[in-house]
Amino acid sequence: MNVSDKIDEIKDTLQSFPDSRMGLEYMIDLGRESQKTYPEEDRIEEHFIHGCTSRAWIKLDNKDPIKINTVSDSLMVSGILYLLEMVFNGESKSSIDNYSAQELIDGLGLQGTISSQRLNGFGEAIRMMKSE
Repeated sequence: MNVSDKIDEIKDTLQSFPDSRMGLEYMIDLGRESQKTYPEEDRIEEHFIHGCTSRAWIKLDNKDPIKINTVSDSLMVSGILYLLEMVFNGESKSSIDNYSAQELIDGLGLQGTISSQRLNGFGEAIRMMKSE
């Protein structure tokens, strides 16, 4: 499954919920998973995502293929960042070059549901992935 297919699959999942509250609960569940798998010792400045309303971290465990690990002190932000793991882990480093934060948010069907500050943090996480 390529990046585009993964994005479509996540969007289909999010749109399959009968109401938006269930979609938010799904994102929070993803956030709980993220918080379980991110080591406390990796919550350091080097991995800190600046520009986000919450405290958030991204660690690039492998450059190519991509292997990232993300977390935030907010379950919702952790869930949003976990989507990056779902989409890009196992993909080539060049696969992220084709996407901006806004394109990913739109592709995932999350436009209008994420505040501009959270979008800034999401964009910074993508920039950090690209620069590694």
